[in-house]
Amino acid sequence: MNQNESNSMVNHAQGDFLMNDREPNPVMQENVLYFWGMALIYGICFAVAFYRNFMGITYPVIILITLAACGLFLKKCKVLWKRSNWWYVGGSMLLGISTVLTANGFVILFNTVGVLLLITVFMIRQIYDDRRWGLVQYFCNIFYFYLCMAPELARPLIHIAGYLKKYKKQERKHKNIKYILAGILIGLPMLLLVIGLLSSADQIFSRVVGRVFHNLSIQSLFSPNRFLITFLIVLGFFGIYCFFSALSLNNMPEWKSKGKKNNPVTAITFLSMITAVYLIFCMIQVIFLFTGGRLLPKEYTYAEYARQGFFQLLFVCIFNLILVVLCLGIFWQNKFLKILLAVFSGCTYAMIASSGFRMLLYIEAYHLSFLRVLALWFLVMLAFLMAGVLINIRKSEFELFRYGLIVVTVCYLIFSFGRVDAVVASYNVSQLGADISYGDVVYLANLSVDAAPVLKQYKFEHHHSQDFYSYQRYTENRYENYEQQEQRTYISGCRKCRLDQYFEEILNHTEDMNVRTFHISKYMAKKAAMEYFDNQK
Repeated sequence: MNQNESNSMVNHAQGDFLMNDREPNPVMQENVLYFWGMALIYGICFAVAFYRNFMGITYPVIILITLAACGLFLKKCKVLWKRSNWWYVGGSMLLGISTVLTANGFVILFNTVGVLLLITVFMIRQIYDDRRWGLVQYFCNIFYFYLCMAPELARPLIHIAGYLKKYKKQERKHKNIKYILAGILIGLPMLLLVIGLLSSADQIFSRVVGRVFHNLSIQSLFSPNRFLITFLIVLGFFGIYCFFSALSLNNMPEWKSKGKKNNPVTAITFLSMITAVYLIFCMIQVIFLFTGGRLLPKEYTYAEYARQGFFQLLFVCIFNLILVVLCLGIFWQNKFLKILLAVFSGCTYAMIASSGFRMLLYIEAYHLSFLRVLALWFLVMLAFLMAGVLINIRKSEFELFRYGLIVVTVCYLIFSFGRVDAVVASYNVSQLGADISYGDVVYLANLSVDAAPVLKQYKFEHHHSQDFYSYQRYTENRYENYEQQEQRTYISGCRKCRLDQYFEEILNHTEDMNVRTFHISKYMAKKAAMEYFDNQK
């Protein structure tokens, strides 16, 4: 503990020019060519990573490159990486690896959001002294930081213009540059003319050299693909440059450790009113829900009662968490308020239990779905967050933001690596077996390709005449008919037809994977599809 504090003091001392001096950090303006070159290289890497490829093996690679760029920025600023912040780096890399293991669009989207948030918090903690920031202040500062990035879009141009103006006096030393540029402009059309004539004179020369220059024609330069590549390079360049420029502004609002808070009587009044209602609600849950429905009114069945109000309860639990955090930040604490907040939080736990119990009843009756797994996961995470709130009620110095970020990161990593679509498919297949309905097959087939290794085990019979149906199998990147038929046809309502269509779509979307676009989940799905069609013999 003492060593960490010592390292923190050293790091803070090395970064005093950023945290105590309210003037912007001039490091980027003094090293314009360095940061321009870094941003340009990063933009090219960004384009290589994401050109028509948002979840391939290059995803964790670009995260690693981003962290390396952050390290170079900190090195120029003479700020050492704090040991306590390394887990942000680890979390970012784990989210990147998770993206290669799943094809679920929802998970990939929030993986990206998580990576951006973790890297942002990591860099903010490196540059600023956040020891006086509470939970609300942290969220406000992160939002403020992102707002500051927008005006920085012009900063690369301002920096390079200042650099050119500063070194204008040295123009004589580089007077030959303008003559070289003039020679290039004059020689380029001549070069194109000569190559065109030589290409028409010799076919071998045309094949070797002519095609290269043909690809550089005006039509090719303005093709959609090249426009997308250019856009990604520009996006990566300005994104990383504006990120570092906003960090160097050194303009985060200062937060006093002991700010003026309000009288707690107001909070005690409205919390007492709400808590009284919550206690009544919790008693009803114990009497009517947790007893198995033995005491329900005659007009209700247990299933009907359990299906009511899950999402309303989920919203109330989130509202309670936010309300307790606001009360801790706005009102000065006394013993009675702390007791009331603890009871209020206890009622929230009862609501979390009620919501979870209702969802388990849903699952028992209607089996798993992605949203039901997401809801259960969110309730578990909410329970851990409320535990942090309870600790903060007892100990006001508890770092609630850091605790909450750790909880959310760890819980989300478990969810992200869990391959939820595969879990949903595996559970439903084990519960329904061969009696699975066409509607359930359609739902499972509409999941991501993560579910393919589970669904390949099904061997349904067609619910229609097979005289016109053609079986096909996948061999060496092509389909081979092993029953002579004219056309492949899918019939709505047939479980086998739907699965055949599902696996054929997988093969069509995975046949062009290469080193850059390789994706583990897609590869496993492709392998499962090949095995599925091979088993149809």
